[in-house]
Amino acid sequence: MKKLNQYILKRRVAKFLKETNRAKRYVDYKNASTILLIFESDYIEKNRFIRKAIEVLTADGKKVFAWGFLDKKMTSTAILPTFKILDRSTIDWFGCPKTPYLKELMEVQYDMVIDLTLSDIIPLQYVCLYANASMKTGMSRSMDDVLDFVIKIPQPEPQEIPENEEERKKTEFQDLNESLFHTDQQYLFEQLIFYLKRIKTND
Repeated sequence: MKKLNQYILKRRVAKFLKETNRAKRYVDYKNASTILLIFESDYIEKNRFIRKAIEVLTADGKKVFAWGFLDKKMTSTAILPTFKILDRSTIDWFGCPKTPYLKELMEVQYDMVIDLTLSDIIPLQYVCLYANASMKTGMSRSMDDVLDFVIKIPQPEPQEIPENEEERKKTEFQDLNESLFHTDQQYLFEQLIFYLKRIKTND
């Protein structure tokens, strides 16, 4: 089912890009007043870092909307105009958000989308695709055709496993920290903001 949904998503992406004829463009971070954050929710729905990221953007004078997803029958987080976590009850058989949510998404004009997902999550890929935004940013994966600005984050190289038990535990701990460093939402957010603040446009 997942492969079928990925195939359908790929077809819809191609169709959408062809019909909209959307040109890639860059938006100066300073001039971006409305930002959409896309994120994968943690299981307990605390999302402390996402809320911190919202605070950071708000402090920069941005109006922030945040759309997340949790692969759960139903979330406990209240659905608000500026913050929502989609779940299985809000998507169709193909993983696409249901019509009311897509309509709500497309009614808002965003200056910028910041996609903080670390892996391909179909419902959030649809959110990124259909968001009415001047510029879309995120980590390089399978949605590069949709994004205007991507960051490539290399995965850590595998290391040889030491025979010594103590050294093995030490290596596993280091590998874990390295993996988290490379694929953590916070690291991705900080890198995106760092580069976005350095993009200068003539707009």
